[in-house]
Amino acid sequence: MQLLSKNYLRRRGAILTEQGFRKLNQAKTELEIQQNFKRCTLEDLSEKTGLTPNTLSKVFTGLIGVDQRTLKSCFNAFNLTLVKEDYVYLLPEQDNFVEIGSMSPTEICSTIKPICDSPLETLRVGVASSRHRHNTLETQKMERSPDYLQPHPLTPPGGQMPLDSVFYIDRPILESLCYEAIQQPGALINIRAPKQMGKTSLMTRILAYSKTLGYKTVCVNLQLANDEILQSLERFLQWFCARVSKQLSLPNAANLWDNSLGSKSNATDYFEDVILANLDQPLVIAIDELSQLSAYPDIIREFLLLLRTWSEQAKARVKDSNPWHNLRLVTVYSTEILMSVASNQSFLNTGLVIELPEFTPNQVQELANRWGEEMTRQQIQNAIALLGGHPYRLQLAFYYLHQQTITLEQLLENSAIATAIYADHLEQQWSNLQRYPNLLPCLTEIVRQSSPVDCDAVQASQLHKMGLVHVHGFQASLGCELFRPFLGDRLRQINNSID
Repeated sequence: MQLLSKNYLRRRGAILTEQGFRKLNQAKTELEIQQNFKRCTLEDLSEKTGLTPNTLSKVFTGLIGVDQRTLKSCFNAFNLTLVKEDYVYLLPEQDNFVEIGSMSPTEICSTIKPICDSPLETLRVGVASSRHRHNTLETQKMERSPDYLQPHPLTPPGGQMPLDSVFYIDRPILESLCYEAIQQPGALINIRAPKQMGKTSLMTRILAYSKTLGYKTVCVNLQLANDEILQSLERFLQWFCARVSKQLSLPNAANLWDNSLGSKSNATDYFEDVILANLDQPLVIAIDELSQLSAYPDIIREFLLLLRTWSEQAKARVKDSNPWHNLRLVTVYSTEILMSVASNQSFLNTGLVIELPEFTPNQVQELANRWGEEMTRQQIQNAIALLGGHPYRLQLAFYYLHQQTITLEQLLENSAIATAIYADHLEQQWSNLQRYPNLLPCLTEIVRQSSPVDCDAVQASQLHKMGLVHVHGFQASLGCELFRPFLGDRLRQINNSID
């Protein structure tokens, strides 16, 4: 049998199947757990496999085909064996290697023609919206393939990032602090940042880490509490206790509620007698969207005081004498919703306070690598100037760059198409700002100036919490250039209407 040599065309265009993705990501996750949740980055894998981060990103996203040897190298890095059910070629009808050493130019072109519209065209996967022809190829492939061979769809960024997402960028120091803190009785971790900065994604990883320690975990999203429930503290605390009980598969013992004791005492007794008493391992309760209560200052004030009391009870008592020892708490708060003075903001400054920062240039470079985008250091700096280090804005940029909806040049020029991509995001920023008209004059001056301007300290702090400005001592500058034309136009309209 003749061995394949360099005279043979190495077949490309292979992507992992559902089975292949599952095997690779599961092995990667298990390795990270063994390494105390130290994330296995593309750079780490590059050193082990000899493949570039750009090539590895193609494997893990499943959007661009690679050759079988590349897939095999990735599997070998995790002591896995690549089998034929783990991958599929983009064009199943091209089943044979082509010996190009003995072929004429005419024969070579004849062989390539069914694959490409022209010799210069490059096949790309996952850009169906940008090429009708590719859409047709994708449809044909899906019609021929069983369900488990279907590629992973790429959805627009937004919301919580899955635990196995290759696009999740670590914040190693902050994550390590959280993993260490959650092991302490009465732990209280307060995660806060503007929307779409990665708060819920970090919370989810804290819960996942807690599960590896054998802890019980519960996540209560306060967006599920409707207005009727939020009309009184008693109704809200009953709802909160019921939500925790349900997720722990415990009965809702509402009959234990004694109206003569008061709602906070009832909730405390409920937790001690019904929830904690039935657990022999630590319990981590994550409270997402805490800012949902900001419109109800009386409720959020009393609820935060109650959480602090529970945390202190857990720290003050020894394990053998009281079940509170097992309680740990995580809260997630969106800072662009400013909390009133009456809401007891001091709670959010207790325990381990995690203020999620914007991505650094190195983290942006890492994200670009995972999306398969080759960018110079200057382009990275320009992208940060335009979008800030905001995770969602950056993810959205790379998503549309990958979809070929926009070019890097168009993006960095802050063109009309770039503004259109961020239309919903910009409108949301404006909607948040309109709740606080007293901040408009200060922001107007900041938008007009390209350099930092003097600003009232309180207002600068509030605008910073909303993710709109950067604060430099007693001065403030606009958070990113993407905001300038949009906010400038809106603020001019407001000012003209006043005049």
